[in-house]
Amino acid sequence: MLAEEAIVLAGYNDGTGTMTIGAGHTAAAGPPVPRSGMTISLTEAINIYRNDLAKTESQVQSAVRAVLSQHQFDALVSWHFNTGAISSATLTRKLNTGDVAGAAAEFARWNKSKGKVLEGLIARRERETAMFSKGDYGNPKVRVLETKGGPEEIFTADQIEALLGGAVSSEDEQSTEELLANPISQLLPLQRPKQTAAITRAVLQKFHDLMPADGHNDSVAVVAVRGYYLNTLGKEGANDRGVYDDAMFVVEPEGVHNFNSNTDPGRFGRGIARLKSRQAIRYRPGPHGFSRKNGPYPAFRQDSNCTVIRDETGEDTDSPSGRFWINLHRGGITTTSSLGCQTVPPHQWNEFKTLVDGLLKKHSQETFYYLLVDQEDIPQEETTVPAIPQPTPMTTEVNLAQLAQQILTLAATLRGRTTPNQADMIWLQDLLRMIMAEPTTFNGEILNGKKQDILASTSDPELTPVNGALGKAIGHALDGRKTAIGVVGMLATTILPIFLPQLAPVAAIAAPLIDGAANAGNAAAAATQAGGGLGRELVAASFPVFAAMTGWGAMGKIEKWVRALRNGFVAPTATN
Repeated sequence: MLAEEAIVLAGYNDGTGTMTIGAGHTAAAGPPVPRSGMTISLTEAINIYRNDLAKTESQVQSAVRAVLSQHQFDALVSWHFNTGAISSATLTRKLNTGDVAGAAAEFARWNKSKGKVLEGLIARRERETAMFSKGDYGNPKVRVLETKGGPEEIFTADQIEALLGGAVSSEDEQSTEELLANPISQLLPLQRPKQTAAITRAVLQKFHDLMPADGHNDSVAVVAVRGYYLNTLGKEGANDRGVYDDAMFVVEPEGVHNFNSNTDPGRFGRGIARLKSRQAIRYRPGPHGFSRKNGPYPAFRQDSNCTVIRDETGEDTDSPSGRFWINLHRGGITTTSSLGCQTVPPHQWNEFKTLVDGLLKKHSQETFYYLLVDQEDIPQEETTVPAIPQPTPMTTEVNLAQLAQQILTLAATLRGRTTPNQADMIWLQDLLRMIMAEPTTFNGEILNGKKQDILASTSDPELTPVNGALGKAIGHALDGRKTAIGVVGMLATTILPIFLPQLAPVAAIAAPLIDGAANAGNAAAAATQAGGGLGRELVAASFPVFAAMTGWGAMGKIEKWVRALRNGFVAPTATN
């Protein structure tokens, strides 16, 4: 039947005013309605033909009551596919009354179209009569033409059988919304591919020569990796069919967008085409699924030649006059909906389609190139650990004179001078005396050079609630020292290293000492040393502890002053 009709992939007038497309498909057979300028793929033509054929077979079975052999049935289907007369013709009445010879003679009468005898119909009726009477199918050759009267390509029976062999998935009839309204299938990937943009761009650059010259300056391209989830989805170590175990990356100047995908047919079968890796194919926006009862939906159609590897028959390359139409379209939720096409799972399809359409429009591209590679072609991502600068080794011996000079320099800086003077020396002496003295020493505002103890005349052996928050032992040990220790600690851990690099040794003095103590009891500390040292980490982390201690001391002082005022104590006036 296909040999009789030929397959024309563009709408044409059949010579009698009837618009036709594909394998003799007209509006009378149902959607799609052929029109001038309409084009379809070979796969779409086969799908339309499959639907038309099913309707024709059903009508023959309903109209003919006689027992038929296979070749008689085939001849009647071919005849009715062309004439549409099975329910009313004399041929059918004779056959149903048992006049097989009379029925065979009736074929030749159907040689006219709109009253005009056509040589093509005369020849077709002769072949159908031979098939009906003798079971002679002849040696049909299927011709495929891009346009009526244009160059043609001859397809083998194996190729056509492969295209006819895959039934249209019922999921393909549903809209994306209908698919996603169903319970989520385990087939749908839960996570997107995690390949970095740098790796994807490296792959595109690595195989740049596979892309024809007209795509070298394109802003938008799609890179697909077959077997991306080689060991995590499906059978380990195998590139599975019927699983979204591949990845697709939309590359554009501002970034790379990752999607799950399928690049293989959903099943094995003689002649089924699997797109060959390491090739770049041009695609353009176009309809997919003409055989769907609700009509095709927007997808991306093959726009340049490609090479496929057919199951059991090997490599095959199409030509401009007869493409395989390996399209890029939406998959299903329980199948990948592919007999060779490249598919994106339905929960990502709308995002993918909208993104690519928008990028093509943005960058004034009508088409894009699709590069398919294997997982083994992906370069290993280099994991580089940034080098951590090692601090200059310090001796465990502390130069106290140098340390004192650094603290004096800090004091002078805080007071607006570049060099320390006698007042700074007095301040330092008071500070050291405060740290080593009795708890009440710091009550005089030492940091301001005021040494009076405003609580000196008040004997209060009992700790205030704030000062005694951690118990009497700790409270008495820290009483009067908390604020000073906190302030000095915060300066040592933060201000000195950041704002006064020349004073950084103040913050690092404790590090070697702590590191040494830690290493003495823990051999594993060697690894910590390599990353900067346990001591340095503790010193850096101690700032909030010192800040809390400063706040604790300030609250304790306020509480003491409030208690003194309640007891009727009036602090003497402090003078410099």
